[in-house]
Amino acid sequence: MAGNFSLKQFIAGSCYSYILGSGNDALVIDPHISLEAEYLVYLKKKHLNLKYIVDTHTHADHFSLAAVLKKNLHIPVLMHEKAISQVADKRLKDNDEISLGTERIKVLYAPGHTDDTVNLCVQGKVFTGDVLLIGIAGRTDFQNGSPESMFDTLQRLKTLPEETEVYPGHDYHGKRSSSIAQEKKSNPVLQETDKPAFAQKMREKKLPKPFNIDNIVRVNQKGEAGTLEMISARTANELAAKNSRVKLLDVRSAMEFSQVHIKDAFNIPIDMLSAKVNELSGSGDSYIMVCHTGNRAAMAADMLIQSGTHQVKVMEGGMAAWQKEKLAVIKGSGGISLERQVRCIAGSLVLLGVILAYFVHVAFLLIPAFVGAGLLFAGLTDNCAMGMLLMKLPYNKNLYKAKLGGGTCAIS
Repeated sequence: MAGNFSLKQFIAGSCYSYILGSGNDALVIDPHISLEAEYLVYLKKKHLNLKYIVDTHTHADHFSLAAVLKKNLHIPVLMHEKAISQVADKRLKDNDEISLGTERIKVLYAPGHTDDTVNLCVQGKVFTGDVLLIGIAGRTDFQNGSPESMFDTLQRLKTLPEETEVYPGHDYHGKRSSSIAQEKKSNPVLQETDKPAFAQKMREKKLPKPFNIDNIVRVNQKGEAGTLEMISARTANELAAKNSRVKLLDVRSAMEFSQVHIKDAFNIPIDMLSAKVNELSGSGDSYIMVCHTGNRAAMAADMLIQSGTHQVKVMEGGMAAWQKEKLAVIKGSGGISLERQVRCIAGSLVLLGVILAYFVHVAFLLIPAFVGAGLLFAGLTDNCAMGMLLMKLPYNKNLYKAKLGGGTCAIS
């Protein structure tokens, strides 16, 4: 019954995760290291009992929360039979079914991005992990990835009913879902029919690897994220206030730190942390790692732990959680956000058009009309032409450049 089924999408940066519910049972797909509190609040609010944890594959760009949830809630982890994992309790195969309340979730083996990837189908929806993304596909140079396997998987996904809703594991442009019909119409990877040509194009792409990929894969395979101590923003604030040897270490970029940060926190961007590891390890201090949402903080904590510094904690939810709790911050002049720039320029153009129309000629009303049409288009399509033009300015290229070195899970 469709009315018995529920779906909630969670977002952490460019990473998407999902909780599916049927009756009182729930299943979480690709849980993210920074979202434990959000998952638990949602489950409690909806009176759902978490029954399964599914990682669609071994993630290489962020830590999975699977080991943490398994440790804290005693919930089994499901992964494909080819996954090299010390966390997985049950192994999935093609065409297996996962029982969730009154639903039967079908498992599709979906190699290509990695050789241990599965997709999940239920209620006219497909959860595609890092295989089929919106307007693109996942890259094929990760753990035993294969362009040929990716082609075959994409061809299989094309056979799903066109109205099937597509929910990916990532999106880098803020789009939250699509459909098989839309992807067949606009996604070039689904339009390719020549397997050798597709494979050649994929192999020709030389893309940077995600930051710290080897350590991330290791942590996810061994379940070592379960050993990271996650604390709330309020607890972090209390610990730092009580003990001067407890330091808040912010691993965001210098630009992010200059925009807003916690008083007395010090900043070492994560891509510069390795050069400071020995100095930090020998200080005798304890560290609470901070970033925007918790993803980079967890990576940084792992780097310190591997170097022998074990008095390390991660502030769950990062600065977003700190500010949500209305704890004190110091705001700087780290730049004007793109959204604010668009508002300022759009507002200025509307005001200018009205003034010119009043004092010069009524034809100048075309200016606010044009701006209004542009904003309406941006709202309907989630594509802002003014924002894209502003992104080309040198100021914005510097402000919005990647805050974490390395590549993404997409092919471009």
